[in-house]
Amino acid sequence: MNPRIQFYMPESFDPFEFLPTPKFRKRADDVRYFVSLIMTKTARGLADKDGYVRLMAGYLRRIMHKHQYSQLIGTLVESGAVERRAYKVGKRPFGYRLSERFRCDRHIRVAATDKRIVGRLQQRHWEVERERRARMKPVHVALARLQTRLTIDGDRARGVIQSLPPESNPYDIQGMLVRDIEESDFRVSVGRFGRLSNNITSMKREVRAALSVGEEPLRQVDISCSQPALLGRIAMQRNRTKTAATTPQHPVPTMMPHFERQERREGDQLASPKADLKDYCELVQSGQFYDFMLAQLKTGPSPDFTRQQIKERFLTDVVAKRKLNERGDEYSSCVEDVFRRRFPSVYRFVRETNKDGWEHANLIRRLQQEESRLVIETVAANLVAQHPELFVLTLHDAIYTTANGIPVVLNAFEAAFRNAGYPMWLKVA
Repeated sequence: MNPRIQFYMPESFDPFEFLPTPKFRKRADDVRYFVSLIMTKTARGLADKDGYVRLMAGYLRRIMHKHQYSQLIGTLVESGAVERRAYKVGKRPFGYRLSERFRCDRHIRVAATDKRIVGRLQQRHWEVERERRARMKPVHVALARLQTRLTIDGDRARGVIQSLPPESNPYDIQGMLVRDIEESDFRVSVGRFGRLSNNITSMKREVRAALSVGEEPLRQVDISCSQPALLGRIAMQRNRTKTAATTPQHPVPTMMPHFERQERREGDQLASPKADLKDYCELVQSGQFYDFMLAQLKTGPSPDFTRQQIKERFLTDVVAKRKLNERGDEYSSCVEDVFRRRFPSVYRFVRETNKDGWEHANLIRRLQQEESRLVIETVAANLVAQHPELFVLTLHDAIYTTANGIPVVLNAFEAAFRNAGYPMWLKVA
């Protein structure tokens, strides 16, 4: 038995309950691995909005018994332990989530005992580690090192978790995240589009209040309306590019990525932005965009929204709106209607970037790249280089530090905004 290979399980889950024959009962660790994979990916925010985790058959075969894995999964589905969502050939694999029966369970860890599974997981771990390190830049390595100083008041965190609505902690995924930090099981990974994931990426804001460095609680600096503001910046760049002189002052190599060609042209002779684009940028740069949208929606027959709901609906219904089906049908959205009416040129830019919804992820990926470049590769990189003693932990558009680090982090953000020529509104919490 290798103590390093452990599976996350719902407390009441017993694989032998769902393995009816002696042949299958030998594969208990295969089943534990499958359930643990669903729980871990759910805890790390890798499930879809309905809670389904997409798992490729080819990947499962590499770890589970290649001749019996589909039968084992089928047994779990047929017995009701796991729910499965259909797949689309060449587009999306099957989606899986644990049964409602286990939703309110606390989590436990169970050590792997099957040498075959242990060996395959160790091999996969080494492969993933090589891939992870290949994507990491010096700033990512520094942030990973700094994260190891993080501590959490586990009792306080679990008390907070108990006070949360049940839907905030299905299968005790928040408890899993707390336990990882308690046991110094730290992780940092960089996604394909530059986003950095760490131990607090999927942790609820209320639970993060239990985090500290030594005896000092954490505070944060984050960009208000970050992704809407970055949308304004790249829309402004696109507007300038389109209205620039036919022959740029500085020729741009055609082999550069499109977004880099746009940024290189900022020094050319540029025309004024459209009025609605200018209004939009003023709102997002001052941090008032979501409040403006709330006020606009309250003047019509629209349902009441909270600020958080507006943020979610803006990203879903405007920035990354997808087609309902292959015919190209779309759902209606009052948030989209208000945005299209008040900011028509920005809306057209969004639709052009996303190919009218056929490639709905284009813009959100670009925004994630821009956010990572600003927060991690610019602000955090300068902080770890110039203030190596300062604790820094990133979370998308925010940087966590201790109270004495707040002025330093604020200055680093302001310097980055000055260099970009595009200020944004900062919040300290």
